[in-house]
Amino acid sequence: MKVRILKQTSIAGVPARVGDVVEVSEADARYLLGVGKAIAVTEKPAAEIEPPTVEAPAKRKPRTKVTPNGDLPANP
Repeated sequence: MKVRILKQTSIAGVPARVGDVVEVSEADARYLLGVGKAIAVTEKPAAEIEPPTVEAPAKRKPRTKVTPNGDLPANP
C-alpha cells in the first residue's frame, strides 16, 4: 500500500521524510495511519491530478499610530 508521510519516521530501518510517498506493507500502513504519521495515497492518472490551490494571505488590520509621548492621536 502506498502512503504519504506526514511526520518524519523510520520504516524497516529506512528513514522516511515528510512528503515522501512510499510503498509499505499492509501492517505498516495501518500502524502509520493509526498514529497519524501518514495518509493513504490513491493513484490518479497524471491528467486527472489537479494543481494545488493557493489561498490569498489574510488581510492585516492597520495599526494605530502612537505619538512620541505615548498617547493615541485624537480623532480629527
